[in-house]
Amino acid sequence: MKKFAALVISLFSALTLLASAWEDELQAAKSQGITFSADNKTLIRCPQNVTTVVIPSCVTAIHHNAFYNCSKLTSVTIPDSVTGIGNRAFADCSKLTGITIPDSVTHIGEEAFWHCRSLTGVTIPAGVTSIGNRAFGHCSKLTAVTIPVSVTNIGDNVFLYCDSLTGITADPKWVSKFSKGQITSFTIPDGVTGIDKEAFEYCSNLISITIPDSVTDIGDKAFAYCSKLTAVTIPGRVTRIGERVFYRCGSLTAVTIPSSVTSIGDWAFYGCSKLTGITIPDGVTSIGRSAFERCSNLTAVTMPSSVTSIGYEAFSGCSNLTAVTIPSSVTVIDDYAFSGCDSLTGVTIPRNCRVGSRAFPDSCRVIRR
Repeated sequence: MKKFAALVISLFSALTLLASAWEDELQAAKSQGITFSADNKTLIRCPQNVTTVVIPSCVTAIHHNAFYNCSKLTSVTIPDSVTGIGNRAFADCSKLTGITIPDSVTHIGEEAFWHCRSLTGVTIPAGVTSIGNRAFGHCSKLTAVTIPVSVTNIGDNVFLYCDSLTGITADPKWVSKFSKGQITSFTIPDGVTGIDKEAFEYCSNLISITIPDSVTDIGDKAFAYCSKLTAVTIPGRVTRIGERVFYRCGSLTAVTIPSSVTSIGDWAFYGCSKLTGITIPDGVTSIGRSAFERCSNLTAVTMPSSVTSIGYEAFSGCSNLTAVTIPSSVTVIDDYAFSGCDSLTGVTIPRNCRVGSRAFPDSCRVIRR
């Protein structure tokens, strides 16, 4: 009985201290001229001359325009009692350099941090499900952002005119919410299973991409025209490389294809002119039309015994290709498969393989065995 009484007293004391703490915070905030709703759960408005704010832990919502144009505000502490940040809540807080949004927040309103031009970093917690239109627009010094997988809705132009924003961690489905030309580095978080069709198409400044092992599918044209992409590792659960996935990735020098891949689609690596070597793993059965066409720096190709067909113009225009190993499993080499491979002087193919029109250059000696 005594232990129970002591526990009750201890709990009561803790609650009293907690209540006392937020009451002290509330009084301090009110003394700065900050106003609240009648129940003190919503922060309504902060005077524009305030420089530092600790929001009391009784607050659950930051109202629309609460800190609007607080141009002297440099620091704000948001407690984990807050669940929502209203529209334009911190808009035009031009001296705010950083902010930590607590895990309790689920919604960031429209233009919430609009024109916070000194903001260099922001952490969006895993509890957030929606981010409003232009929420971080004109945050011109923001360099990196992570969007958690919990987010299910992102408004339009969320990072409008964030000209310094180059490093992004997010589900690829949100790429369209950024200016494709601004992305130089992109990390896909673990748990994402697919990269949509055309997800990174025309991301002309994308240099590096990190794809987690959870990804099982990469859509057609996913990285087409990523002209600065230099290297990529395809995770080990992907089974196919679709059409035009790396189409005209002219800076791509290295690509790792896992053993899980069974087919390489049409035009998959077309125009990857800096690709010097490629290892096609065991398990691949078909190499699609123009899959490696115009990979002009490709010097050697080894195909596994699982390959049965080499598509139309598959290696056409690989002008520096000097060696190719074609396994006995190949039954079809389609028209123009190695046309324009002028450095290829000789090749051995299976005796019963069907060879299409002009599959090899006239200067190449073809031996059947």
